[in-house]
Amino acid sequence: MKIVKLLLPGLVAVLIAGCGFQLRGLGTAQLPPSLSTLRVVVQGSQAANDPLRLTMEDALRVQAGATITQAGDAPVLTLTRETIDSQVLTVDASGKAGEYLLRYEIGFSLSDINGPLLPPATLRLQRDYRFNPLNVLAKEQEEENLKRELRRDAFSQIIRRLARFKPSKPDADKR
Repeated sequence: MKIVKLLLPGLVAVLIAGCGFQLRGLGTAQLPPSLSTLRVVVQGSQAANDPLRLTMEDALRVQAGATITQAGDAPVLTLTRETIDSQVLTVDASGKAGEYLLRYEIGFSLSDINGPLLPPATLRLQRDYRFNPLNVLAKEQEEENLKRELRRDAFSQIIRRLARFKPSKPDADKR
């Protein structure tokens, strides 16, 4: 019986690995060498410590191992049009909101000194949540947590898109 308990987890691991299943990873992405150093800019922001820029820079460092610079000829990731809005989904019998829908939208583009590398794109994410008027403070906190999660998810999607970026080779066109 002890042998079965010891061999069963190994057998399951071999079967799962044999079918091609693999874990997604720790949320890390491998950026192409041309994007290993990036500069992040928030369009229309003059703030030195813009929270949107700082959060994106942290995500690039942690999830992709990128080096962030504020000067030089590094490719520029430009973030634009971050919007978060809320919409009532359902109302109860007394006419009060029962569910809300949070929508998050952010635009981004990638360019270097030669011009655009990725055309401008927009990510749209949404989440819904129930509202309980008897627990207003907790629901406000839940809404703030959902907003943070939406931003984090959007940044992860941007990083995954950057990881899929394939730089064009101008020498190949001239042959």
